[in-house]
Amino acid sequence: MKRKTHILIVDDDPNVCEIVQAYCEREGFRCACSHGGEDAMRQLASFQPDLIVLDVMLVNEDGIGWCREARRVTDAPIVFLSSREEDDVKISALMQGGDDFVTKPFSPGVLMARIKAHLRRVSGGRNDQLLEFSGIALDFMSQTAIVRGTVVHLSRKEFSMLSYMAQNANQPVGVDTLYQLIWGMDSLEDTRTVAVHVSNLRKKIEANPSHPVFIVTVRGIGYMLATGDAPASAPTRNLPS
Repeated sequence: MKRKTHILIVDDDPNVCEIVQAYCEREGFRCACSHGGEDAMRQLASFQPDLIVLDVMLVNEDGIGWCREARRVTDAPIVFLSSREEDDVKISALMQGGDDFVTKPFSPGVLMARIKAHLRRVSGGRNDQLLEFSGIALDFMSQTAIVRGTVVHLSRKEFSMLSYMAQNANQPVGVDTLYQLIWGMDSLEDTRTVAVHVSNLRKKIEANPSHPVFIVTVRGIGYMLATGDAPASAPTRNLPS
């Protein structure tokens, strides 16, 4: 029997947990609820969620800080759910590992649409096809890159970014496009977040990250994967985040 999708809901308001859980279970998902960070971290290990709905403000704890810690052990998409509407809070939440940000009061229908969109992006990359170019192969089953014969493990965001640029090889890709792809929302002119992920990706695949050969900066636009050739194979698919 196929394993049900696991959703972990971390919110100190029992009513919010109950509403989100009801809508998730209506979609056939299995849910676990936690009202505090310490318990949520235990649930992370035992429940193994496919996606996490997380409040920014927990009792005696900062949800953004919890997200940062959780990113050490999970790549599951994290959707923040909060009454905080300040741009700096949203940017901080996304930069510390969040994938989306929904403000309270929220529409359960909209929240579920976003949850399912993130789950589609995650599941869309799970196949055994390879995308090869210039000494690098992307393995969509393991979400790893094989660089000059060495397996390099990438985060979902890094894999999504690299695979998208590979399928658009030798074509400039805008920062806003990359942000929309990875976080599923407009960039709000936040170029630094994408730059940080590009820098981390360069450290993993470039022989000399200070003088990149593959991921080059296109001034005024964004970035480009320079291969000299189009990818050997470029299957069309929903990309993981």
